[in-house]
Amino acid sequence: MAKSSKRRRLNDSGNSSPTNTSLAQETVLITDDDKREWKGFCEIESEPAFFNAMLKDFGVRGVKVQEVVSLEKDFLALLPQPVYGLIFLFKWREEDPVGQEQSCPEEVWFANQTVDNACASVALLNIVNNVSGLELGDSLQQFKDFTATFTPALRGDAIGNFEHVKSIHNSFAR
Repeated sequence: MAKSSKRRRLNDSGNSSPTNTSLAQETVLITDDDKREWKGFCEIESEPAFFNAMLKDFGVRGVKVQEVVSLEKDFLALLPQPVYGLIFLFKWREEDPVGQEQSCPEEVWFANQTVDNACASVALLNIVNNVSGLELGDSLQQFKDFTATFTPALRGDAIGNFEHVKSIHNSFAR
């Protein structure tokens, strides 16, 4: 087995004693207490294994997140079927509330991302809440029923206040 190298910042000379390293350069580890007490959503890695664990912890059964490296027809045909949705990850946010989705078809459950760093949870909820017959678990099913008549923006705000989802999401912060 190869010896792993120690990572360091580009501007780090390798000597990182507290006397010569500024606070901004030090890596601060987030504690479990920090995660529980944080009022918002923590930034998490875009990792299918995390998404699968999050879904399980949310209470969802019967789905699996799998990384897709190509949208070519031949590659997509190799994916386990059925495919319920795709998650595209890129940083963009509509700041103007007028530009956000104001409504969606009655049979579609869709939430705008109105809370910073909640993209993974919003994407997962936007998919699983549209799969009929999927076991969502009690908390998620109650949330879906409660928000059924909400606009997409109000659903996004509700996700921001949904402690069940927020605490699970934040448990994956590093």
